[in-house]
Amino acid sequence: MKRSPELIHFSREHHPALVLAKRIQRAQDGDLDALLPSAAFLDELERHFAAEEAQFALQLGGLAQLASRFNAEHASLRALMHKLHAGDVTALPEFGLLLEAHVRFEERELFPALEADVDGETGFFNSLLNRQGKSPGSAGVAVEV
Repeated sequence: MKRSPELIHFSREHHPALVLAKRIQRAQDGDLDALLPSAAFLDELERHFAAEEAQFALQLGGLAQLASRFNAEHASLRALMHKLHAGDVTALPEFGLLLEAHVRFEERELFPALEADVDGETGFFNSLLNRQGKSPGSAGVAVEV
């Protein structure tokens, strides 16, 4: 699947999250302690959420159903991340499932909806690029999800 240049860095950041989610899902209960994400990983995930929320805020207003799911999942993941920061391994199975589902949702539903809004002065990427002071790019990059 081709991903618009403006979303590539978000897609690339999703890969380590998917790897962790899959490892958590495959682990046996006794192995969960070894899979507890580091504080650095959780902090980076929080920065990723904040960056997405800042970048997509204006455009999500026109995508109410997707915006609702996006915001609800970020809130749920943050609550689980808080438990993981405290060392609560019982939150890992739910975290792994939700993290994978959330990444898949963004890659398969949210990002394509944002990419579909590329025309006109109010289009997603024109708005995003104007805020960044850049001109529109022309080529997407293939991203596997």
